[in-house]
Amino acid sequence: MAKKQGLSAKKLLKGVYNAFKKNGRKIKLLSKATVEISNDSDWHRTQIAYTGYESAILLKIGDKEWAVAFGTACGSYSAYLYNCDIVAVQLSSNGKSNKQIAIEIHDALKQNDYFRNSLIYAMADGRLAVNKNGHLGQKVFDLLGLKIHKFIAQDLKTDSDFFTLDLRPMVKSAVQYKTKFVIFLYDAFRTILAS
Repeated sequence: MAKKQGLSAKKLLKGVYNAFKKNGRKIKLLSKATVEISNDSDWHRTQIAYTGYESAILLKIGDKEWAVAFGTACGSYSAYLYNCDIVAVQLSSNGKSNKQIAIEIHDALKQNDYFRNSLIYAMADGRLAVNKNGHLGQKVFDLLGLKIHKFIAQDLKTDSDFFTLDLRPMVKSAVQYKTKFVIFLYDAFRTILAS
């Protein structure tokens, strides 16, 4: 078996999320916040994919207060295209109890349908994506742009002789990233949240 050359997209984004923990306070949500990211339903069946969040990091960056959360894909088969995301929502915890903050974060995360407030999200094949029409998406795209390619340790490899049920080529090996990309993304996201 070939040794992996770098970090999977999930380990990469989890590493970035963990970096935010160093300067913030973890808030456990009262219940899992799930939000729709894909819908392949029609008149006779419902197939919805979600991303789910169980906790968030509350932190102050500059003069703004943010909740940063790490979500993982769940739900029907259409969730299989996705892996995870990092979302940031602005709020104010001034004078609020932990329970009130958890409720406010939960409600804010429920507004992240189709990665509207996500800083970045990862596909199942390891590729990273940004919703350019989202709240911070264009800023993330402008800052990262073509820089992502220099952090790839292993490119996506597919087998065009075999296909999944939705006719995508079978993934032989997902994209892997260099470990130094964790700090680069963390610094980039802090810069964006401070602006």
